[in-house]
Amino acid sequence: MTHPDQNPDRGAGDASAGPVSAASTPAAAVPATGAGTAAPAARPRTGGVDPRRAVPVLLFLFIFCLVVDQGFKFTSQPMARALNLSESTVSLQATLTGVLIGIGAVVYSALADSIAIRKLLYLSVGLVVVGSVIGFVGSASFGVVLVGRIVQTAGLAAAETLYVVYVTKHFQGVELKKYLGFSNMSFQLASLIGTLISGFLATYVSWTWMFLVPLLMVLSLPFIKKRVPDDVAHTSSGVDVYGLFLVAVIATGVIMFMQAFTWWWWIPVLIAGALFIRHVRTNPNALVDWSFFTNRPYMSALVIVFIIYSVNLAFVFLFPFAIHGVHGMAMDKVSMLTIPGYVLGASTAALSGVVSKRLDSKQAVTLALCLLAAALAVAGIFVNVSVVAMVVAMAMFSVGFGLLYAPLLSSALLLMPAAKSGVAVGFYNLVINVASPIGVAYTAMLMSGKPTWFSGLSVGGTPEGDYFGTILWLLVGITLVGLLAYRVLFGMIERSDARAAQRLATQE
Repeated sequence: MTHPDQNPDRGAGDASAGPVSAASTPAAAVPATGAGTAAPAARPRTGGVDPRRAVPVLLFLFIFCLVVDQGFKFTSQPMARALNLSESTVSLQATLTGVLIGIGAVVYSALADSIAIRKLLYLSVGLVVVGSVIGFVGSASFGVVLVGRIVQTAGLAAAETLYVVYVTKHFQGVELKKYLGFSNMSFQLASLIGTLISGFLATYVSWTWMFLVPLLMVLSLPFIKKRVPDDVAHTSSGVDVYGLFLVAVIATGVIMFMQAFTWWWWIPVLIAGALFIRHVRTNPNALVDWSFFTNRPYMSALVIVFIIYSVNLAFVFLFPFAIHGVHGMAMDKVSMLTIPGYVLGASTAALSGVVSKRLDSKQAVTLALCLLAAALAVAGIFVNVSVVAMVVAMAMFSVGFGLLYAPLLSSALLLMPAAKSGVAVGFYNLVINVASPIGVAYTAMLMSGKPTWFSGLSVGGTPEGDYFGTILWLLVGITLVGLLAYRVLFGMIERSDARAAQRLATQE
């Protein structure tokens, strides 16, 4: 799922610490993509009712839905084994739903301006329950499981998004930062809990029971009715359904292409890409303004984001397969191995303000990308011989992504007008949520192909470890491409634009 944890006390163009994770950036809180106007200085109150009353309910739903979403990502390995699926096929339940999370976050953020959040939460619970029942009842068929996951995820996207939408509407200043901070830390906590729950269920009961866990959301309905206000601002400028549809077609086409390199999937991708360009150039209410694509720092950052964040979920998806396949470890124990990574990811989020005082954006991004490459290299070298090295690699990976989000977003907004920063952040986060499942798709495709091109770079040798090591070295290469792109593109911007150079050098 992707929310900008923007500092309300700073300029709109300067982003503070954002969400971090070894798994994925949460899709929550993508700003509504309307006209791109800046948020009002004052936050509306709810008819004299203290808006804090709704925060615990919304935060619980936020955490719970992230637990479910992360749990299913970690369930791919036992699901593939139970249904006799290839890695590329089973990855669809993580990749297609990942795209849906990102797009759903944009849609629900916009809908919250014209439909009461309470009603949207009712819809969320209904979709989650229906999708979970479909998936559990039809768990013997992957097609039915996939339908259930898609319906379920349409509901998860709402609850993940509406917490941050609510607090940004009703709070400001220090209080807003406090509640946004809860969402950052909660993401790390939820990712850990989801991984542990799915690992234990898959080992001691059945992976299908992950479909029963979301049914607990029904218990939240009385609290939603009692505590979440039914007011609505009616300020929405509408949802760019057509633009989002084209983004979905592009992302889905690329993912489906990677299932078996079926070239005709590029036909809808190219058509949708051409239509999207035409749409944003001619429609003033499009998902993004065409001027965004002429903003060099912003477009450069989007290219780098797409490259790097494709690696994000790729390693997390590969991790349980590698540990189980090479070292024969049960899924409950594999899930325990992720604890250090999530703890360090949360710690990095908490210390991001301190880091920003010592490193400028360029230094921080460079350090983060070097950490990611080093983490993947450690995993690639020792995948055959050391579980401890894999745990260390996951921890380094988590810290790298923990450090990356805020300074890279800050670089993207170098020359972005303040009035457009909200929409810019929204589309930036949408790109993250498209890139992440695409990374899972190409990793799953490689796992199905079992290449051993770089097995000589790993210590020791096992049939499974040879191809996992090769994939890890390919991920190292992709990360280094992202690092090179960042240094080259932003170096060119520094040399050609004095304003950008000055802001890049002085950002905190």
